[in-house]
Amino acid sequence: MKNDRIDVVMFNMSRYADWQTGVENRNFHVLHTLLTDARVRKIVAIDYLPFTFKRAVKQWWQDIMFGSLGGKVLSRGLWHKLTALDNKSITTTGYGSAEAEQSEVSYKLFVYSDVSSFWSEKFFLKRLHKQLERLDLKNVVLWSYLPTMVGMYGTSSEICSVFDAVDNWLEHSAYQGYLDRLKINYQIIRYKADLIFTTSPLLVDFFDRAKGCLFVPNGVNVDRINKPLKLVGRDILDLPRPIIGYVGVIQQDRIDIDLIEYVAKQHPSKSLVFIGPVWASLKSIIKARLLPLPNVYFFGYKSSLEMPAYLREFDVAIMPHLVNDFIRSTNPMKIYEYLAAGKPIVATPAEGLNNFKEYIYSAPTPLEFSQAINQAIKENNPELVEKRRAVAAMNTWQNRVDSMMEKIINCLPE
Repeated sequence: MKNDRIDVVMFNMSRYADWQTGVENRNFHVLHTLLTDARVRKIVAIDYLPFTFKRAVKQWWQDIMFGSLGGKVLSRGLWHKLTALDNKSITTTGYGSAEAEQSEVSYKLFVYSDVSSFWSEKFFLKRLHKQLERLDLKNVVLWSYLPTMVGMYGTSSEICSVFDAVDNWLEHSAYQGYLDRLKINYQIIRYKADLIFTTSPLLVDFFDRAKGCLFVPNGVNVDRINKPLKLVGRDILDLPRPIIGYVGVIQQDRIDIDLIEYVAKQHPSKSLVFIGPVWASLKSIIKARLLPLPNVYFFGYKSSLEMPAYLREFDVAIMPHLVNDFIRSTNPMKIYEYLAAGKPIVATPAEGLNNFKEYIYSAPTPLEFSQAINQAIKENNPELVEKRRAVAAMNTWQNRVDSMMEKIINCLPE
């Protein structure tokens, strides 16, 4: 069986529709890299399963009633939809190629959306298994990013089960109302998953297993970062230089507002640019403390297809993260993207940066952070740019997925 092709049933931490609009995360890159792996026959991507009424209604309306991913709808009911995606539909995410769009349609990816898990996990699983039967799956590897649901382990006829732990959701402010549920589920995952991959060495300690739990850092798609693109607008091109830039989610568990305010005031002639969605809980604070500063600019969300063009305009890329338990469980994708773009990086200390000390200006205090920005600009040169790009090329998503697949193949029965 080790030499046979596998089918992957993947429980996602996102909706596929979000990925088609440019959202990206570890789950996104791993899934699309697996699509190119000859050892994988089919992938069933299960959209994020809502467990709140508000989220369930939103996804029911957007994904099941009216949304379209492209491809071919194979099954549809009041609460669910199963779609087979063709090559052209997949290229809307930025993966694939123009040649793939023209080639013969080959259905390898299937997206399943269902909101019934909100009121009954048992009912959801029963219907899911019925849908999986129609796809004639063989040698199923169950792969989950979703610690809010664990009932699928041992019930999906899987020959190997994987949990990919992206951050510690116990430390995430959005899940503080579900701590009891998460604590129980993490323990179930610890005992039932055959393999656990983590984004942090601290998460390896968290699961506390003798074997089968491995730290697999994030990676980067170098071609996506360096693909030639033109900016749509003049927003960043018209700013005073140098430009100090940040790319990523602007959220209260991550961003150090005090540090950003300090840096902006210490560098009045430089432009501080933030690319990414701002969480509602921070909007009033940013409006009161950062937007009044004349050199701070929030350009909002840019799709993954637009982001590299903005990143190329940065003179320095920054990671002004808080130093807390949540950040210690993360491995920021932006670091790999900054390196792939060849940018000098100034960052607060974080667990996931230890392997890149030579390429990052680590700054534990606001004063050191401010000073490091000037140093980064002064010392930058073409040789350093190429060194950063070279180290990024050794940390690709392809390399990460290859290492994961090696462990999975070894886990399969003879």
